[in-house]
Amino acid sequence: MRTYDGTPMREVLLDRLPPTAHTEFLVYVMGPYTTFRPDYYLRDDLTIDDADLDMGAFGDAETELQDELRDIVEWLRTDVGVNAFLAVDPDIPTEGFPDETDAERMNVISQSKAYAEASNAVVFILPKAGVRDGVDIEIGAVLSGFDLGLGEGTPQKSPQRFHVFREHGVSSATLDAVPHEYEVALSEYGTRSELHEQLERFLAGVLRSERRGDLSSVDGSTD
Repeated sequence: MRTYDGTPMREVLLDRLPPTAHTEFLVYVMGPYTTFRPDYYLRDDLTIDDADLDMGAFGDAETELQDELRDIVEWLRTDVGVNAFLAVDPDIPTEGFPDETDAERMNVISQSKAYAEASNAVVFILPKAGVRDGVDIEIGAVLSGFDLGLGEGTPQKSPQRFHVFREHGVSSATLDAVPHEYEVALSEYGTRSELHEQLERFLAGVLRSERRGDLSSVDGSTD
């Protein structure tokens, strides 16, 4: 188990995150924090209305995607009862953190791998409205970091614990390859309610598999 300041990351997360109905069931939620702003790329004589862009289920220009993801996390915590969190929630500074701090810093890839290793489930949420360049890279880094690639030996974590949820209209050859390269499921949603249903179904499946003993414990060990 990866550590932070000498303590296993799972213990760090359980200590820093508020308890839920299923506190021990950690769910790491990944996705773009920045909303795509089409007006940055339009000609001066072309308005957003003229472009007639469909920004999808999370395309509210007044709301940043980090806040949208925060709403999903809070729904998972209160309605589903799992201990869901974003990367920023445990308050572990990254190397790009602007303020002075005596706390140990982590680079974002190492941090995501540590969070994923410590979690019972990892979900990647990719809306049409998000700036996804860094997230696509991070998905590949996290999945390959657990030896999930076909022919790469025994996975360090079961691919059953990972799931990619992308909104209809998100086009990416890299994402298309995820189920084939890593054996990680990929689903598409069209509305927020569809995403909620898919998330709840996936997490319930992981929880059932744990209770049946199909998945080994994540408490200091790998699957």
